[in-house]
Amino acid sequence: MDSLRKRLQRELEQQPDIQIQQSDSWGLPVELINIRYTTIKRTTMDILMKMILLTIQKIEVSESNRIADFLAVEPLFVENIFLKMQRSQMIELHAGSFELTKIGVSRLQSGIYEHPPKKREMKFYYSGCHNAIVCQQRENVLTTKIKTFRLAKNHMKKSDTLADEQMRTALHSITAELPEDALQEVINTIEPSQRIGTQLIPCVEFYLFNRTENKYFTRVWNTLTEEWDELLENLIDEQDPLGN
Repeated sequence: MDSLRKRLQRELEQQPDIQIQQSDSWGLPVELINIRYTTIKRTTMDILMKMILLTIQKIEVSESNRIADFLAVEPLFVENIFLKMQRSQMIELHAGSFELTKIGVSRLQSGIYEHPPKKREMKFYYSGCHNAIVCQQRENVLTTKIKTFRLAKNHMKKSDTLADEQMRTALHSITAELPEDALQEVINTIEPSQRIGTQLIPCVEFYLFNRTENKYFTRVWNTLTEEWDELLENLIDEQDPLGN
C-alpha cells in the first residue's frame, strides 16, 4: 500500500495547482456474489431442418425414417434433427403423427433456430456503497488488514436488493467482449444473486487543495477497479472530508 500511495502522490503532485493536505487508507466493503443464468444461442436454420418442417406440414409423418425416405437423406441426419426440434419444442407427436407447434411455425417463418438453453454462472464484486456490481471477480485482488471505510455503515445496501436489470447489465458488459460469432448467444433467464462472502478492498484517499480555484476536494483510488472513484469522492466531500 505504501508504494501505491507514493505513486499516486507523485501523480497528483505533478499538477502545479494541487497541494496535498492529508491522506488516508481504508477498506471498502464488497460482497463476492455468484450469478446463475441461462443463455440461448440463435443461429440461421439449416436447409435440411427447413425442408423437414415443410414436409411435416404437407404430409403425415409418424417417424423420422419416412422423412428420410421422402427427402432421400441419410436417416441418421434426419433423426438427429428430429431430436433437436423435439427438445426445442418445435414439433410434437399428436394423434400418431408429428405436427409443428406454434414455436415451430414461428421458427420456420423467421428462419432462426434457437438452441436449448445452457446453464451458466459468473462471479462479480458488488459494492453496497455504490449499490452496483463494480467488476467481475479477479484473480489478483489487493488485500491487507485495514480499517473499514468510515461512511460504509450508513450507505451499505445488501446484494439481495440487486435488480434483474443490474445483473443483466453486468453480464452484458462481459459477453460484449466475446467474438462476433458468440454474440448470437443471448441471456435468457437470471436467478437471484448468491452471496459468497465479503472482503475489504483497499482504497487510498487524498484531501487536496486547488490553489487556482481556492477549493478543497477529495480523490479516492479504488484498487478493485484500478481507477479514481468519483462516487466515493463525492460521498466523502458531501459528508465527511478529511479536512473536517
